Amino acid sequence: MDHKRTRRLAHSRAEEILDFFGKCRACGYPAYAATTTLRYDNGDMETKVIASCALPCGWTDEVSSTPMTDSGTHRRT
Repeated sequence: MDHKRTRRLAHSRAEEILDFFGKCRACGYPAYAATTTLRYDNGDMETKVIASCALPCGWTDEVSSTPMTDSGTHRRT
């Protein structure tokens, strides 16, 4: 019998990614995304980027966290 303690979720936090311009992989409609940070009672932490369809088609999936806009300093020309 395995007596390993199962980790339990202690805290989660989601922050919307405002410069995410991906599309739904199911229907092609624009999608939105959020960075979700999960902290567990054993000290482990996971960060995932989850995208969802802006229509109710039901699609949601983990995606890459590549920003679509430059968040650095802006140059005037």
